[in-house]
Amino acid sequence: MSGPDKKKLDKMIWQLREGWGESTRIEAARDLGWIGTEAAEEAVPELIKALLEDKSENVRVEAAISLQWIGSKASKAVPALVKALLNDQSEKVRERAAIVLSGMGKSVLKAVPDLYKASNEDKSVQVREAAMNTLEKVAPICGFPTIEEMVKANNASKKK
Repeated sequence: MSGPDKKKLDKMIWQLREGWGESTRIEAARDLGWIGTEAAEEAVPELIKALLEDKSENVRVEAAISLQWIGSKASKAVPALVKALLNDQSEKVRERAAIVLSGMGKSVLKAVPDLYKASNEDKSVQVREAAMNTLEKVAPICGFPTIEEMVKANNASKKK
């Protein structure tokens, strides 16, 4: 990005990092999601940082939603989404992380064991359901007829 668009992007990034109010950071995350497909290289790292580090649950949720809008161009966010899925205190953030992982294409294969764990062990019914729904959605995309076969293949590939 260059020119006026680059200035807009830089302003959004600054607002997400330094915004003095939660609503400013939420709006910046949302705006980065809207332009993220055109500026994924700049937007995705900032959204990842907000997802993992912002003190506001609402900003973290919005950062995840923005990664979802960017879709497979945000595939380098998979490890951060897994971290949020397994470790965030907020049920809303964990649930959204599971949902967003469903849109990461084949790069989600790395997250299969963690999604499977969350689908069985998370204390929240909503998070368990979101993780299971993601597994159901990505199994055929990744060429597996069932979740069990995908998990088994993923475990076998890790043993090699």
